[in-house]
Amino acid sequence: RPITTLFVFLVSLGIYLSTLCPTMYWRDAPEFQVVGYQLGIAHPAGSPLYALIVKLYTFIPFGSIAFKTNLVSAFFAALLVSLTFLLMVECLGLLFPSGNKSLFILCGLLAASFCAVSNFLWQSSIMAEVYTLQNCFIVTLALLLVQSIKKNNQSFLYVAAFIFGLSTGAHIIMILYIPPLCLFLFLFYKKSLSLSQLGIIIMLVILGASIYFYLPARSSANPYYDWGNPETIDNFFTHVTDRKDARRHFWFSSEEFLDKLKDYGRYYSDDFSLLGILLGFVGIFILFKKNHRLFIGLGAFFFGQWWFFIRYWLWPSAFIGTFLFFALAMAVGIYYIVSRLQAGIIKTSLNIHRFYIITGAIVTACVIQVLFLGTLHLKTNTRSQYWSPYDFFHYVYNQIDFGGVLVDSSYYFGTSYLQQCENYRLDITNLFLSDVLCPRLFNSVTPARHPLITIPPSEETHLGEAIINANIMKRPFYWGPAKKFNHLVANNLQPYGLLFRVTPSPGPATTGALAIHNKKLHEFLSRFSSSVYQTNDSEEKRQYAAVLKNVSAFFYRGKEFYSAIAPLKVARLLAPSDISVLNGLGSNYASLGDFRAAESYFKKAYAIKPTSIVTLQNLGQLHLDANRYPEAFSWYQRLLRIDPQNPQASYGVGLYYEKNGNLHKAREAFQKVITLDSENQLASKARERLNSIEN
Repeated sequence: RPITTLFVFLVSLGIYLSTLCPTMYWRDAPEFQVVGYQLGIAHPAGSPLYALIVKLYTFIPFGSIAFKTNLVSAFFAALLVSLTFLLMVECLGLLFPSGNKSLFILCGLLAASFCAVSNFLWQSSIMAEVYTLQNCFIVTLALLLVQSIKKNNQSFLYVAAFIFGLSTGAHIIMILYIPPLCLFLFLFYKKSLSLSQLGIIIMLVILGASIYFYLPARSSANPYYDWGNPETIDNFFTHVTDRKDARRHFWFSSEEFLDKLKDYGRYYSDDFSLLGILLGFVGIFILFKKNHRLFIGLGAFFFGQWWFFIRYWLWPSAFIGTFLFFALAMAVGIYYIVSRLQAGIIKTSLNIHRFYIITGAIVTACVIQVLFLGTLHLKTNTRSQYWSPYDFFHYVYNQIDFGGVLVDSSYYFGTSYLQQCENYRLDITNLFLSDVLCPRLFNSVTPARHPLITIPPSEETHLGEAIINANIMKRPFYWGPAKKFNHLVANNLQPYGLLFRVTPSPGPATTGALAIHNKKLHEFLSRFSSSVYQTNDSEEKRQYAAVLKNVSAFFYRGKEFYSAIAPLKVARLLAPSDISVLNGLGSNYASLGDFRAAESYFKKAYAIKPTSIVTLQNLGQLHLDANRYPEAFSWYQRLLRIDPQNPQASYGVGLYYEKNGNLHKAREAFQKVITLDSENQLASKARERLNSIEN
């Protein structure tokens, strides 16, 4: 078994190394690369163990910092596959004590192979992220729990307790595994575990979790990434509990939940195929039948964080544990089918060669399916010809004049990697917009962190304004396109390709600025679009589309509708099913008075997601503006079935009833608008309509 496990590890590692990102990637990867290299404090809850492990890899004597840190994910992904293989073999031995051990290994190899080439794991192995390390802890814990049952040795529980505490240093979300771990102890140890033993377990968990002392200790040295400044007790708990995303912790939308549930179901067919799904369901049935306590205990454990992320998470990375449990069930399913065939042949005294033929056919079918999935997912994850994030962030920096200041949220991680790990464009001051708006939850803006500019004393709410006023006459300021925050300086922005320039005085976009903007946008598209259109990297396309949407939003706000449409059309090529892009196009055409084009885009968005509140609002308003009251009423009725408390829909319905002479229902609809939000602008209009009806 050790040789087989090593073989699984080496093959898996070879697969992931063949597609490993040699540079930075999107989203959090550049942040983790800087944090690991400089031993900083990552975004909540800090992931201290991950930072320490990544630091060890930066001492490898070859490759860039980005490559070395990405290597961490590949290594632990391969380790995860080999640990999952071991778990499968151990569980098969527990379920079938008198079974064929060689057959255990074969079934484990087949099921682990599905894991190794799965997209859910492969895409997490090629960039700097915490997910493969975190899931190595999950499978290790499951292995220890199974061993404690199999060998009736509670010492495994003590090891598991310490490792569990340590695992929180990879990702704080591991605390969600406390209830299923308690359930496991209840199922198997409710009579044999004493209070003193339980106390030892709790102390070992705390000892492992003491890795979090890294945060205040390292924060006291003021590293570049020092999220939340967790040097004080208050800051420490604010950071560890992720107060910045507190609204998401208990947020729930039935619409979003159903959408994410559908996406989650599709991951299984994408990663396991129909054959794998059939084998998995057979295994689930047999696992429950053979040992329902083990099924409940392990099932609850592997699904420990599922309920938290299924509400809103876009990527399969949060559900890796659930897929591993399904792969375990596949191993059980394969073994059960093969062993039943063997028993049937022996019972009927048929030629044993038939058993080998049938078994060979099952194995061959699995191998063919694994090769097919591997080829398919290789195309998705091999990006050696177009690793454009590295070039893209160079491009962003090269748009900035010497000594410039970049205030941004969407580009910050990539640009900070170039500065902190490669010493590129050290003349630029890179200001994270979140630091400016809420330094208590992010990094403090201090002269030590930003020595090239003046940091005047100011209240937190006016810090950004004070920094701009103190420096703008000496240094050019640039603003990254962020739809959520553009309004803060909207009157002082001039478009500048994928950036904005901040002007000392407010004013509309000048003809010269528009000409420069269009030229820079054309240069960007000429340089990057040809490779992007040809790739399967949905993440890359999503990032570019998001930037273009934010640029468009600026022009829409300034009523430059033709200028807003151009970037949206490119965004649509990159993300054809993005309903926000389609709604944006529809809104711009509606503002231009082109009813037919607007309706076309809104209906395309509706076809993709019929439950979208924004799309239904847009369709209702479009027909209302065109005095098509019956059509508007129809769309608003659909909206009210989804969102009964929607004021815009109630107002539109009220206009329809007023137009048709049903004044009683019109009053009810307008009164509902006022009741829902009496201070809203729409409520003022509803009062005007009520006064008009009464008079």
